[in-house]
Amino acid sequence: MTAGLTAQSSSIMEIKQLWMLHFTPTEATDIIGSESVKLRKNPNYTEPLVFMNRIELRALEKISVGEELTVSYIDFLNVSEERRRQLKQQYFFDCQCEYCKTKSKDDLMSAVKETDGKQPSVDEVKEVTEFTVQSMVIKISRECLQKQESVFADTNLHLLRILCVASEALAFLQQFQEAAAYTLRLVEGYAKLYHCNNAQLGLSIMRAGVTHWHAGLIQEAHELICKAYAILMITHGTHHPISRDLETMRRQTEQELRLFKQDQSVYRSLREAVLQDKPLSIPEEPVQIKAAS
Repeated sequence: MTAGLTAQSSSIMEIKQLWMLHFTPTEATDIIGSESVKLRKNPNYTEPLVFMNRIELRALEKISVGEELTVSYIDFLNVSEERRRQLKQQYFFDCQCEYCKTKSKDDLMSAVKETDGKQPSVDEVKEVTEFTVQSMVIKISRECLQKQESVFADTNLHLLRILCVASEALAFLQQFQEAAAYTLRLVEGYAKLYHCNNAQLGLSIMRAGVTHWHAGLIQEAHELICKAYAILMITHGTHHPISRDLETMRRQTEQELRLFKQDQSVYRSLREAVLQDKPLSIPEEPVQIKAAS
């Protein structure tokens, strides 16, 4: 059954009319996989439904006698560039259909609102798009973690990868308290798997320290940054840019921690100014404090 699938009678191919093909699943695969069933973004029949050793193809439009049947390999609901990327990745060809070449409906799928004749800026659209993507990532990550909690140990790679993704997305959205909790769990898991002086472990601890700083947890941040510094001094050396930046952060958090222990209210008021990138002077000890990157 490899001769291809073509319409035999136009009278039976009215819109939404049912084709009932009495083939075995193997024969059905031969037909659907033949060259006569071609890729197109607007298929003229639905995806084949296999039930009780037969397949059902439902026509979506009138199909002429001898006309080839067409099927879409992927969901049309995406911009042409992304559809082409998916097809190249999954099916190893560059799509040349009219919809991809003309970027049909791309403008509708990426449309923005217009108010009083003005549209949002490119930067604003980019910001909202990134926010949307990260919000979706966080939602999925939280659901995934909820299922993993009762099954995976703290060193399971699936759990660690979700913690990594979730912490980065939360930090992007400036939800630093939750992000800090995830980074701490992440480095605790890594510490049981990596060598104690592994560079990746050191970098992960450094990121955890910075996240804790942004969360306002100065004592935990300083401890983590000191641990990261000890590792990266071995793996990267004293002259590497990362080591130098980390040394600066270590000194800064040490000074902030000293002030925090002296007067927490003063520290917090100064911290608010830091987050606005203003130069500060700590009483009796001038210090130029900058927001951690």
